[in-house]
Amino acid sequence: MDVLSRVDAAWQDYRSDPAALEQALLSLRDEVALSCGTASPEFVTLCNELGSFYRSRGNYQSGEASFRAALAGIEALAGRSDAYATCLDNLAELYRLDGRLDECAAALAEASTLFSSRHSLEYAACLNYQGHLCMAQHDPAGALARYQAALGIVRENGSPAFEVSTAYANVASALMDEGELAEAARYLDAACDLYRDGSLRRGPHFASLLNSLATLRDHMGDVAAARSSYGEVLDILESGLPVNPDDARTALDNAASFFSRISDGQGSARVEALRRSLRQ
Repeated sequence: MDVLSRVDAAWQDYRSDPAALEQALLSLRDEVALSCGTASPEFVTLCNELGSFYRSRGNYQSGEASFRAALAGIEALAGRSDAYATCLDNLAELYRLDGRLDECAAALAEASTLFSSRHSLEYAACLNYQGHLCMAQHDPAGALARYQAALGIVRENGSPAFEVSTAYANVASALMDEGELAEAARYLDAACDLYRDGSLRRGPHFASLLNSLATLRDHMGDVAAARSSYGEVLDILESGLPVNPDDARTALDNAASFFSRISDGQGSARVEALRRSLRQ
């Protein structure tokens, strides 16, 4: 049974219908449980998929149950292995999002001891989750140390450009909380460069990064650099590339305020034209 293909098909078919997607994933999980058993890679895959789905919808109770079912399946298959640690990371992130920070910390502490290598991308993901926890605990210095360690591993492994871009952005977020604005801007710019040079396809994530960079540069008082970044944001929106509507509105509000303050009529006109197009 090609479970991954069927999962991908379910996401494609029911992308705009969460209730139907949930039922499709549940039906597939039950089918797999009967045909392959609960101690099978297929069952574990479906439980992890459901856990991630529920986590993204804020249904933390169902998500926790799904991740725990996946953990039980992995342990029966391969013991407390790297795969077990990765699933534990996923559960820890659910705890963080649910505000259960002590449980998150305990899960991440256990996961970090189980990885067979501290130079793997899986361990880098664990470090990123630890960084997210530090940010939730208002410990940007702790977050920065973990994000930088994860970035080093990602670079060491020659990871896909999106993972590198995300790692840069994580470091930038901690630097901003530390008040290191110029250094944060440097990391955000490096994340954007992976889109500018064609390593990554331009789209929602690029627009979000550019908006963060523009807002940061504006806060720093670097008008020329902020104007350039806001111009790139407007270029993305005018190109018709897919962008989350809420992100687009936020970016346009920020750009409108900036262009109004510096009396840039051309920039303001571009913003208003884009606002009209969003309302249509």
